[in-house]
Amino acid sequence: MARSFDIGLCIEPILPDVPFAGRIARVAALGFRTIEFWDPVGKDLGAVRSACDAAGVRVSDCTFADSWGPSRLHAETASVVAGFQKTVPLLRQVGCTKTIVLTGEVEKGTSAAEQKARIVDNLKALAPLAASAGVTIVVEALNSLVDHKGYFLDSAREGLDIIRKVDHPNVRLLYDIYHMQIMEGNIIDTVTKNIELIGHFHAAGVPGRHELMSGELDYLHILEAIDKAGYRGAFGLEYWPTTAHDDSLARTAAYLGLAGRR
Repeated sequence: MARSFDIGLCIEPILPDVPFAGRIARVAALGFRTIEFWDPVGKDLGAVRSACDAAGVRVSDCTFADSWGPSRLHAETASVVAGFQKTVPLLRQVGCTKTIVLTGEVEKGTSAAEQKARIVDNLKALAPLAASAGVTIVVEALNSLVDHKGYFLDSAREGLDIIRKVDHPNVRLLYDIYHMQIMEGNIIDTVTKNIELIGHFHAAGVPGRHELMSGELDYLHILEAIDKAGYRGAFGLEYWPTTAHDDSLARTAAYLGLAGRR
């Protein structure tokens, strides 16, 4: 099934009994063309790069270093900038040019407008640094009903408004279909009308955050709409298998029409 963008896989929740870098060859053999992971701190990034080179896949993105710590976007600007500067050399070790940043939780005693303004200001401070480093920052909205209660940015609508206010090509939204189906729905219309502001996608079945074909969303139709809208980045699966992981991954790859490698 030809698409103009790569289907990738977050390797954090899968194959837990396989060494981290060893997961890469397993998923590449099923036809996944990119991989991603969470916090790069503490990982053997040299082994990850070698495994990617051997398997012919690339790292599409990972989170900021210590992404749930002092680099969250509602922190002081100096702390956020320091988090980005810590992240860049880690990205370079794996040949990655995209990094995910989180807003953090709702701050008690701070209005939503004040917290949003600080996030915008911090992203404006990061944007020229990202451009100089050749990095795109993608800001992730998460659901606050099921998985991340208290998280500040739980709306694509608000996330897109932040991206417009920052107004820089190196700052984009990470549109997580799983999270936004829970919070807002209206997936295809939102995506197609705002595709130029979206720098990455995540996906999982709704409800449960499991296989794409197990939930209420027609992912094949969604992927077709994203392709027609002109998206050319990576589309990352971030899901927790409900069956033996090799079986789940194989069924997911078949559902998506990925061509396995021999």
